Amino acid sequence: MIRSLLFVPGDSESKLQKARQIATDAIILDWEDAVLPQNKALARKLSTDFLSANAGPPMRLVRLNPVTSPNFAEDCRALQAALPDAILLSKCQSASEVQQLDSFLAQREAANRTRIYAQVESPLALLSAFAIATSSARLAGLAFGAEDFSADMGITRTEEEIELLYARSALVTACRAAGRDAIDSPCLEWKNADKLRAHASRARNLGFSGKLAIHPGQVEIINDIFSPSAAEVERARRILAAFSASASGVLTVDGAMVDEAIVRRARQVLEMAGEKPL
Repeated sequence: MIRSLLFVPGDSESKLQKARQIATDAIILDWEDAVLPQNKALARKLSTDFLSANAGPPMRLVRLNPVTSPNFAEDCRALQAALPDAILLSKCQSASEVQQLDSFLAQREAANRTRIYAQVESPLALLSAFAIATSSARLAGLAFGAEDFSADMGITRTEEEIELLYARSALVTACRAAGRDAIDSPCLEWKNADKLRAHASRARNLGFSGKLAIHPGQVEIINDIFSPSAAEVERARRILAAFSASASGVLTVDGAMVDEAIVRRARQVLEMAGEKPL
């Protein structure tokens, strides 16, 4: 399960090396927004050298420039030197853009080992979320880009971000329907631990499986929020034990009704905790 995905500027050799020491589930070598145009060639060189010399863990991704960008072809040429574990396709607008990347990857390796995550960052992309999520066998998940989406929509962000509830819910629903991961956008106030915890908790409650990070200090909180608590694990164990011992499909645990849907969720909690459910 991928809980935390930390962005690392691809043009910073020192940050690339430090990223190996951070307890994140995945690092994203960024070739897009974090890299100035004049530094993109350097980012490609440093990143492919890093990929050649460092196998995971953590899982290694590269964020490419958009398919419609003049930088995309150069990004693909650079990946001839070394492929990451997965590619984050920025500002993805359609299933056809994923398929274009898939076609390139198929020429490098046909076993679908290199996965694709697509960033949904616009109204058009959100309306195409299910099509994008089912566009390729390599597609592992969708990541929400709240900043670009808000700009396109003319949204004014508030503390609770209720104005983004529909977009987040729609994206998670598309991912769950397609059997893909759903990754939430980063919290930009990286020094505000309380705000990050609140953002991550809301995202998990909506069904997101993980969250993007822009600073190493965010990783521990994200991993904690997207991992089952000890209380959740213990309750899941009680539910499955009671269900296994019952002759009925409906029973009571801790004063609450338990049916097949609750049992299924309890199994998911134990799987997230690394336990084998009953």
